[in-house]
Amino acid sequence: MRFFKKSIMAKLWLAIVILVLIITWTTGMVQSNIIKKVYYKLQTDSILRQGNEVAGALSNEENARDKISLISELTDTNIMLVDRDGYILECHGMGMNMSLTKISILEHHGDLITMDDLKKVLAGERVLKSGRNEIIGAEVLSALVPVINGGRTTGAVIVSSSIAAIEGQISEYQRIILNVGIGGIILATFLSLAFSRSLSRPLVQMNKVARALARGDFSRKVAVKSEDEIGVLADSLNTLSGDLQEKIATLERLDQTRKDFVAGISHELRTPLTIIQGYAEALKDNVAESEEDRRDCIDGIVEEAGRLKRLVFDLLDLRRMESGQENIELSVFDIAPVLIKAAEKMGVFIEQKEIALDLDIPENIPPVLANPDRLQQILFNLLENAVRYTPTGGSIRMNTVVLNGFVKISVIDSGPGIPEDEREFIWEKFYKADKSRTRREGGGTGLGLAIVKRLAENMGGRIYVESTPGKGTTFSFTLSTGTAPR
Repeated sequence: MRFFKKSIMAKLWLAIVILVLIITWTTGMVQSNIIKKVYYKLQTDSILRQGNEVAGALSNEENARDKISLISELTDTNIMLVDRDGYILECHGMGMNMSLTKISILEHHGDLITMDDLKKVLAGERVLKSGRNEIIGAEVLSALVPVINGGRTTGAVIVSSSIAAIEGQISEYQRIILNVGIGGIILATFLSLAFSRSLSRPLVQMNKVARALARGDFSRKVAVKSEDEIGVLADSLNTLSGDLQEKIATLERLDQTRKDFVAGISHELRTPLTIIQGYAEALKDNVAESEEDRRDCIDGIVEEAGRLKRLVFDLLDLRRMESGQENIELSVFDIAPVLIKAAEKMGVFIEQKEIALDLDIPENIPPVLANPDRLQQILFNLLENAVRYTPTGGSIRMNTVVLNGFVKISVIDSGPGIPEDEREFIWEKFYKADKSRTRREGGGTGLGLAIVKRLAENMGGRIYVESTPGKGTTFSFTLSTGTAPR
């Protein structure tokens, strides 16, 4: 019983077998009743036809005995000839052979044949009766047919067929139906077992895959290729498995990125704070005795405070852009001065690393629709990123081209490049391609490119990266010209 409660295959098999049993039993009962009615109808028609034949053949009583005896023997029936008073003149068949008896059919047939039945026959009607014939000693189906000679009813012919014989024939048909039904049930049992197994197998497989998903194993897939509802469910489960695996991997990566950021930002905060504390203590304890040493301490404090300020502002800017609170006012302006100014701001850092900067600005560059301050922030971040990863003695090139109503600005460095598997992640906040580098060592906090992407998109542009490991990286973004549709 527990097996049937837990196994869907057993439930399907049991349901199908019960259904087959019900259908077989119902069909057998209906067929049995139909056969019984049809057989009784055939027997009724047969004994009526025999009665008519006998009645028609009895033109005189001299040869009646021979005719009745012959017909009853050929048809395995009992045939009686009675006169108008109900006395049996002839009785042949089914073990009987009597002539000119003084036996009244009304006295020996009980309720089978009554006076009313005899009157109906003598009146020219045909009567059908069933019951026990006491003379024959058996249950019979009888047909009473009038015998007419010279236009006058002289008696009646009673043709009786044994009901036991009829029931025997019906029982034989019922046995055939029963055997066919049993064979059908056996066949249906095996077919239903095969069907239920084929139906439950993918469900069992899906259950195993679902359990594997619950354990965190996303490698298991359902190998069901059908196009029915089960196949659709299997495809959905496989899709769910892939989606869950991708989402969990993304969440794990984001979680690791946040952990890396917390560790990095903690270090970024600790380093300038430690430096500020050191300079302040030097001033407090009069370690810096000369005016030049004191000024160096003050300059160091101001520089590190500026680093902290920019870090905080970057975080606030990114938060405003992500929350949709950043409202950038756009205007049409000449882009060349902004590009030159951004390059000049990076001049000190470029000279320190002996990097060659090539600025390529065509004379006919059209004005752009953007925000000058935000554009300068994008350029400064991209140039700072290029300087950070370009080795000493390398080169950086910044150029602009016009493409179908847009201006494309590119910053190209000769650094180590970005591995292909990391390129899709560099736009995420807190992500750093080289996790071993801090801001003070030349690394970033992982906010610069995230801010650049948000700013470019908020001004109606697009930004993308191209990189070849070992040869350098190109960051490009587009801005609408002053006449281009946004």
